[in-house]
Amino acid sequence: MSELKQHGGKGMSDLLSPILFVMEDESKSFWCFVALMERLGPNFNRDQNGMHSQLFALSKLVELLDRSRMTA
Repeated sequence: MSELKQHGGKGMSDLLSPILFVMEDESKSFWCFVALMERLGPNFNRDQNGMHSQLFALSKLVELLDRSRMTA
């Protein structure tokens, strides 16, 4: 979470707005947002390891799906 504090929460409102709209309760929205940030926190690190890990997993998934499509 310290990385999120350093970046000043850039783009956080883009994630929070739909949660607040759907939940219609500030308290519940806050805790939902906290849980989301705990899960997505590594994506906001300066080294971007979390994002690289997700992109690698996505590339492997596409490779697997594309291979199965080619053999069908």
